Amino acid sequence: MKAFSLSFLFLIFHFILNVYAGKYIPDVSVFIENRINLLYEKNVTTDIKTSTNTLDVYYDKSNTDSLKPVIIFVHGGGWFFGSKSDYSRMGSMLVKEDYVGVIINHVLFPKGSMDDMVDDVYNSVQWVYNNISKYGGNKNKIILTGHSSGAHLAALTTFKSSLGIKNNGKILEPLPELHKLVLFNGPYDFDDYDIGKIIGINEVEHGITERLTSLIFRSETISPTDILKKYDDDSITSLGASIITLYSADKDDAVPYSSADNLSKQIRRISPSTTLNFIYTENKNYDHFTLISGVIRNNSELQQMFIDICEI
Repeated sequence: MKAFSLSFLFLIFHFILNVYAGKYIPDVSVFIENRINLLYEKNVTTDIKTSTNTLDVYYDKSNTDSLKPVIIFVHGGGWFFGSKSDYSRMGSMLVKEDYVGVIINHVLFPKGSMDDMVDDVYNSVQWVYNNISKYGGNKNKIILTGHSSGAHLAALTTFKSSLGIKNNGKILEPLPELHKLVLFNGPYDFDDYDIGKIIGINEVEHGITERLTSLIFRSETISPTDILKKYDDDSITSLGASIITLYSADKDDAVPYSSADNLSKQIRRISPSTTLNFIYTENKNYDHFTLISGVIRNNSELQQMFIDICEI
């Protein structure tokens, strides 16, 4: 009963914050369309099991000899909803663009903690590195991507593993170096949503929202930006990826610009040897969902934009 009450209070709290932020829910019809697409897609193997979760691999079944770059995608959904099946058109698009696409599931709240979600992303990357050549993928050209909460989990997993930070009570061993980490519209610091910001306090560190989120998600280390703040200038050779790309949009009312901006500043400060790209879309009326929603709606312009960002 106590766990249920805490979960309920958190969801109400989260909802109130999102009303203030102007957040809205994307049209769910597109997810239905993607699930229908999955029924007819031939170049996919679904529900492959890792040690903790499942994933789908999209690949050209007629040609697995010439190794192609790999894009792993971690879906969004506020950590408590979403499925790999909702993004099947992305997988189909990646095959057409001569990639191997891997779309993963992770445990959702309240069934799992944030540490459990990190374990799922971590085990997915390990599985891809060890197995993707069977599907025509190049294990040395792995691009880990994510949108919204999925971008947060991708960053959190990469930084925790590269810096040897505990997850579920165990220090994560470093993952094989990613070719790229590409993050779309992610919330990287929960202090961006603190009540203090609403009443005009500009600088908040480990505020009420972050502490409550850590408590509810049963995970101590939850903010990628805060992880990096603990390190000295120019002290880290690698953050787990040779290239890190952050994407944000000016009409994103769910995640403030400061989220990606502050993370980029910390990356530059502690790891100047990491190649960092920051892409900010202005004056196009792009919001939190525009780019990724466009990809799974088969919008060719936005699909090309997604590929272009991944290829920077």
